[in-house]
Amino acid sequence: MNGRWLVLGPVASCIVVTAGIAQNGGGKAEARRLFRDDAPLAITLGADFREIFASRDTVNPQKHAATLTFPGDSGPVTVPVQLTTRGHFRLRTSTCGFPPLKVYFPKDQLKGTLFGGNGSLKLVTHCDKNSRYEQNLLVEYGIYRAFNRLTDWSHRARLTHVTYADVRDSTRNLTRWGFFLEDDKDMAARNGGQVFESFGTYSEMDSAQMDLVGVFEYLIGNTDWSVIMRHNIRLVQITGRPVLYPVPYDFDFSGLVDASYARPDPRMPIKSVRQRLYRGMCRTPDQISPTLARVMAARDSINQAFATLPDVDPKRLKDVQKYLDEGFKALSTAKDFMAEQQYVCSKTRE
Repeated sequence: MNGRWLVLGPVASCIVVTAGIAQNGGGKAEARRLFRDDAPLAITLGADFREIFASRDTVNPQKHAATLTFPGDSGPVTVPVQLTTRGHFRLRTSTCGFPPLKVYFPKDQLKGTLFGGNGSLKLVTHCDKNSRYEQNLLVEYGIYRAFNRLTDWSHRARLTHVTYADVRDSTRNLTRWGFFLEDDKDMAARNGGQVFESFGTYSEMDSAQMDLVGVFEYLIGNTDWSVIMRHNIRLVQITGRPVLYPVPYDFDFSGLVDASYARPDPRMPIKSVRQRLYRGMCRTPDQISPTLARVMAARDSINQAFATLPDVDPKRLKDVQKYLDEGFKALSTAKDFMAEQQYVCSKTRE
């Protein structure tokens, strides 16, 4: 198996932040205006989407001219923006006909508006025309909402009803759900820290946050992450603290989302993403109990994060609730949950 499961090295006595990232002395910043509210937002993006979707270079993404129309304090506001495709797996044409996007904003034209202060943001899109994909997106957005209710060490997201207005062919216009994801540096600044650009080891992680990430990822059935490889994990440092804070993102490979393209790493002892596998730190019952109690105490709030989503099909919501119930059952007592650690702990002893 991959060494990313292993616990490596002693706690670092000094952690160096990559040059160019501003130190803020631990002072917390307020969230950008866009992410202070979770009411669904309606916007329009105008562009030549055929041209944009033909450009899927992960190394040197090409920027394309577009317009963004959104609600302003005195009526609709339209500004020029630039769009690129982004991502890796979802960027493939074989995976998503409608790839994820990144929106680049003109800062000087956005002061005092809903998008003020943002240089660029990831826009998570619906992937393909089948309605199942839009349902997947809503569930993934619900996962971000649920983790927000457990900790501020999480990315905020803003659900958005996006009209994609094709400037070349208006018959191709469509409106689908998407969501904007908070910028990494803004998430870090909101918590009084800065993004750590180097790799970290498990021993350098804040133990409470590391346990919360491991247990939450288990609850939603996600194995597509790694602290060691910094895969679908951002690491944040606070000046003066000898630990790093792991923050997970990108949950489309989770069993809760259950995307048709999602498969577990073949090196893992599971055959489906619907099967749960704990990938956090090895803990004793006494060590893991506070985190299990913390998640269990938030059970109703987590369920509400999904129950209050707009436009979720009732059958899909029932499946979400059933899957979560199965996860909560496994987390209900430390003794029962310890069996779930057997695999990962055997690996750390090799």
